[in-house]
Amino acid sequence: MNTVRTMTQEQQERLRLALITDGASLDPEFPPGASFVARSAGSIVTAYRSGKVLFQGADCGSQVRLAERILVHVEAVIRNPEFPIVGGDESGKGDLFGPLVVAAYATSGESERREVVRAGARDCKLMTDAEVRTVAMRLSGIGVSGIRVLMPPDYNARYARVHNVNILLNEVYAELLLELATASKAHTVILDKYGARAVALWKSPQSFRLVVETHAERYPEVAAASVLARAAFLDGLERTARENGVAQLPKGASMEAQAFMRRLASDMGKDLLGAVAKVNFAPVKECLGSLF
Repeated sequence: MNTVRTMTQEQQERLRLALITDGASLDPEFPPGASFVARSAGSIVTAYRSGKVLFQGADCGSQVRLAERILVHVEAVIRNPEFPIVGGDESGKGDLFGPLVVAAYATSGESERREVVRAGARDCKLMTDAEVRTVAMRLSGIGVSGIRVLMPPDYNARYARVHNVNILLNEVYAELLLELATASKAHTVILDKYGARAVALWKSPQSFRLVVETHAERYPEVAAASVLARAAFLDGLERTARENGVAQLPKGASMEAQAFMRRLASDMGKDLLGAVAKVNFAPVKECLGSLF
């Protein structure tokens, strides 16, 4: 029996999480163009980035009905999120230099949520570095937060174990979110469509409702986590430079940042890159291969 449904990426993510909750296992590898493959007894569900979701197997009827419920009720949860609410976000994933940071932020009720908004929390990509640091200071006196900072040596060591940055990030997300959700007695956890992949690492069902949204920074808790993660990244980037005798390290992974990295390695040696850069990045690998 083969059945096809069309779902948005957000709906596919909700389906994936629901299938995991029902006991499905995810294949570590999947066909080109697919976003996941989930297997249950008697059924296989393959979701494609084109929007097509293929249900196969003699017993895939329950999975099809689950998808249809998601198609009908995709926005039902987020309209009335129940407090306490936790949001999570990360920073530094795309930067050659400096740490990888994951942050989570919890609010206990509407009044605290309004304070977070008044403090200036919003998507950190719309803010200057100075604004990020100012708002981060304000936020530290309002809700409850948690931050994980993987400085380059720690990041590179953990990457060497798993050989996949998404798996590494999933692990950090899962640890931090579960810790803060437990500490704050959260009823709702809000994540963007990437961060929600970490839920696959939770070994047992959780008491909170997980909400997966695109552009989740529009929710104050996620916006606050975005600001705190960025502030911690900026501090970590400066600390990385200071501890390794470098005047300043560039943000991002632009051609200018890559040229700076090559000059740095040429002047100070390849071992320095392991202390200041994420060595799994292709430009770093190419630099190490060409210079040394």
